[in-house]
Amino acid sequence: MTLLRAAPSAPAAGRPERSRASPGDARAWVRAIAAAALVVLGMRFTLPQGMQAGFVVAALLLPVWWGSLRRHHWGVAFMVAGLLAVALGLWLGVANSGDHVSSSPSTVPMTVILLGTLLGVGLFLWGTEVLTPERAVLWFGIGLALGFSTGTPLFASNPWKFGFALPVTVIALALAARYGRRWELAVLLALTIVAALSDFRSAFGLLLLAALLVFAQLAIVRPHRRPSAAAVLIGLGVLGVVVFQLGQALILDGYLGLATQSRSVEQLRVSGSLILGGRPELAATAALMEHHPWGFGAGVVPTAGDIQIAKEGMSSIGYQPDNGYVERFMFGGHFELHSVVGDLWAQSGVVGLVLSAVVLGVLGVGVVRRIADGTASGILLYTAAQSSWNLFFAPFYSAFPTLVVALALAFVPVARDGIDRFRVGATPRLPSSRQPTG
Repeated sequence: MTLLRAAPSAPAAGRPERSRASPGDARAWVRAIAAAALVVLGMRFTLPQGMQAGFVVAALLLPVWWGSLRRHHWGVAFMVAGLLAVALGLWLGVANSGDHVSSSPSTVPMTVILLGTLLGVGLFLWGTEVLTPERAVLWFGIGLALGFSTGTPLFASNPWKFGFALPVTVIALALAARYGRRWELAVLLALTIVAALSDFRSAFGLLLLAALLVFAQLAIVRPHRRPSAAAVLIGLGVLGVVVFQLGQALILDGYLGLATQSRSVEQLRVSGSLILGGRPELAATAALMEHHPWGFGAGVVPTAGDIQIAKEGMSSIGYQPDNGYVERFMFGGHFELHSVVGDLWAQSGVVGLVLSAVVLGVLGVGVVRRIADGTASGILLYTAAQSSWNLFFAPFYSAFPTLVVALALAFVPVARDGIDRFRVGATPRLPSSRQPTG
């Protein structure tokens, strides 16, 4: 034991000195690995069969991040529900083979993106603990910036909406979170204006909602006066309705541009609702659920009867489905119902709906508790709002980036030693008289 405590002696002649890594060096390596993994996850570099390089990295690091997931409420439930959805999707594909054709090439992508989302959330959650939440989001945003393509027709039609918006928003909010609430509010307001000028209706409303919630924390939440979870939930509902009505009024009055106004007026005229008019796929999903409630399964190819049922549902709200979009995009060899809930239901039936409910529950509980505590960051509020919207109005593949960020930031750590650490990576709360303000 004396020898272990002694100062190191000079190396013998001809013998190289052994270098010993310090704990600080080990931590630096862990942080470097976490940052690199999040960049790769954000890049979404595609491998054969729809696999992504980030999914492979997340799978290899599963032994590292599994403990982080277990230390959070609903973490294991989320993973179990996701794995059950994968298994049931594969089983349903076989069970429905009697009246539906199963296509192996279309089985893999949806199963891969579902598994990849589960792995990605676990990796990101570990990254928030190793790097701090803001730095984890920043590295992921850098990956998004490195990975998006400018060569698609959608990018050419609206470069901000279909290219720059997501990486710029994630990076800007991650940087602003390091400087405080006022910087977050300023960035959110600037992004809201850009969305309004770029014919990006949904982002305009969601960014405005996030900005108002950041402002509410600045103006209302105090260490000695914290709203209850019930009050926050009611306030969120009221504020959501107000923002929707305000946004609709601004759009219809032409404040967001003539093109946005004319398209919105036509959607209202046809269906009586901006939501249904802008997302007629909801009517198709409802019609398919009524006629085939247990879902279809992984890799199942829609039949002519399925397509006709979907078209009848869309026609019921005034939408004209005989335009090629339904056959080519929604049912072109697979089910694409333009919503996370719809895609999960078509793939995994009831368990897919259960997984959607778990996701919505994690987002809701995480956001409500952090607003009540005054620690909800702008990036959490925006990505949670965007992910809640995407659950009903965006395909699973395009919903992946914000969903991974939102879930990783929303999971609430399990209480330890009487302390409930609402914010991942935050220090324990001080007594009310010493609690720092945002």
